[in-house]
Amino acid sequence: MIQGAAPIVLSLTPAHASLGGLILGVAVVGKLLLNGRILGISGAIKGIVQGDHAIWRYGFLGGMVLGALAVRGYMPGAFDVLPDTFTVPRAATSGLLVGLGAALGNGCTSGHGICGNARLSVRSFVYTCTFMAAGMLSASLTGAAGSLGIAPVAPHLVALTTGELQSGLAVAAAAAGAMGLLALLGRASSSTPPASSASAPSLGRRLLNLASDVAVGATFSLGLGLCGMTRPTKVVGFLTPLLPSWDWSLPFVMGSAMAVAMVGYQAVLRGMGPPRPLLAEKFSIPTSTVVDPRLIIGGLLFGCGWGMSGICPGPGIVAAVGSFSTQVGSYLAAMVVGMYMEGQLSQALAGGTAQPPAPR
Repeated sequence: MIQGAAPIVLSLTPAHASLGGLILGVAVVGKLLLNGRILGISGAIKGIVQGDHAIWRYGFLGGMVLGALAVRGYMPGAFDVLPDTFTVPRAATSGLLVGLGAALGNGCTSGHGICGNARLSVRSFVYTCTFMAAGMLSASLTGAAGSLGIAPVAPHLVALTTGELQSGLAVAAAAAGAMGLLALLGRASSSTPPASSASAPSLGRRLLNLASDVAVGATFSLGLGLCGMTRPTKVVGFLTPLLPSWDWSLPFVMGSAMAVAMVGYQAVLRGMGPPRPLLAEKFSIPTSTVVDPRLIIGGLLFGCGWGMSGICPGPGIVAAVGSFSTQVGSYLAAMVVGMYMEGQLSQALAGGTAQPPAPR
């Protein structure tokens, strides 16, 4: 969109949001049951930025890129054309704050917002409430809706068509089926005992583990595209509840995703699920309940950056692939800088010794 183009009139899409959230939940549960890890996008990026080059991080983010390409091909309406009034300095400032905040708080809307709350984490609940409040305040005070060209009129309700419902359910079923197949292959590959108990996982098992991360990342991108979080206008529409253009669709994303994720997490935590992940040796689920200044400051910074642009790490990646713009590129670059700065600051405060990420 060029300067002077018609303002954007938002739409209420609770059914689309719920269906997209369902797909996000499938991805979250798939990663938990297959690999034993939480699905945290900012954590995956932060690890690479700060020197942890575990192959699963590249597999997961590569899967997100593949999913974003599919969104671009089949859901072109999932992306905004950003106006000139949404400036590069605004986008870069937003990205820097999001990167710093996500690194300090060790999570974002996926790791804390979905996974953490699904396991009933006090830390994640506090972090989520903090970034939500800061996001709404930031979006309102910085005029985010105006910068994105959102018309100050009430959104209209858009129903989910039968075709969209069938396609969304097909994606969820296909993703669950693909992850189930990987689990079966993993079981088969582990049926032959290793030469010794100290033997490393076989190449086939490592490849299956990597493939599962690719599948999870692609599924998550498809869910983001369908639910609307890849459109900054829709996110800012939610974060500005005092404007006539308030769009209350996005809570349906979180609710639907958490409902699915909670089933998986609570089953594992309460001993009703598998004793170990299907493709890994153990579950790596954070257990900390500490609410400290680092968490609160991280939530505030993340929320302020999110409110300025309506972009968080996962949707930013999908938008960059699906509909690249200078603004989104600047956002992602500044986000990486923010994560790097946090790592250097934490290392300096620790006396030059790198510290492991704080638990969510």
